[in-house]
Amino acid sequence: MARAPELGLGAAEVLSVPGTGTVVGVYSKAAYLRLPGGLVALTTFDVPSGPIHLRCSEPLGRLRPGDRAVVAGTVLQAGPLLLALGGAQVWEGRLPAGDLAGAGERFAADLAAAAAGSSLDPALARRAAGLLGDGDLAGAGGCLGGAGPGLTPAGDDCLAGILLISKVRGRPAEDIASGVETNQVARAFLHWAARGQSIEPVHRFLVSAEEADIGGAADALKELTNFGHSSGADLALGLKLGLELIG
Repeated sequence: MARAPELGLGAAEVLSVPGTGTVVGVYSKAAYLRLPGGLVALTTFDVPSGPIHLRCSEPLGRLRPGDRAVVAGTVLQAGPLLLALGGAQVWEGRLPAGDLAGAGERFAADLAAAAAGSSLDPALARRAAGLLGDGDLAGAGGCLGGAGPGLTPAGDDCLAGILLISKVRGRPAEDIASGVETNQVARAFLHWAARGQSIEPVHRFLVSAEEADIGGAADALKELTNFGHSSGADLALGLKLGLELIG
């Protein structure tokens, strides 16, 4: 029996709007669908839970860019794929209860090790750190937005980590996320990071950090650094900067 699909909060929101859209990108473990309600990442279950992820057991290799995607009630058809969404589970990343005071210091070495694989230009990272240190979150967003390689550019992945920590520390920054000049995939992830939602290993790390669970935090960071080519390491860099520099 096929496993029921799983929707992140963003995917659930997008798929609540009926209408016709398009498959805009197809990769080995994910296909991106632009729908009337926004962007959804249709992924395999090998990909971690995430805010815009619709995780399923379907073979994504049958999809092609340009295929029609239609949402009608609790059914999604994308190219030759037909998904029943009525029994889908909705996933929401758990956030720490507090503001993680002291977590940056406790886990600085582990975060630094996880961020070592970041593909972000070190000079750009230092510039963003300087702006954050001066309390200029918008300036850091402008500095990092759209910068570097990747389907979600390294600068955007780093910024997503920063925006998530900003939300945890009571400084939501959805205006900064919406103003970043980048591609539609990265913008969708930034939007949800500013609302407190990222991929599952990030949430597991933050909750483990709050609970001083050394082993749990280490396991979560290890999984995070294995995400994407360097996206996980770029996210870890953003978490590190946010924890150290956002008061």
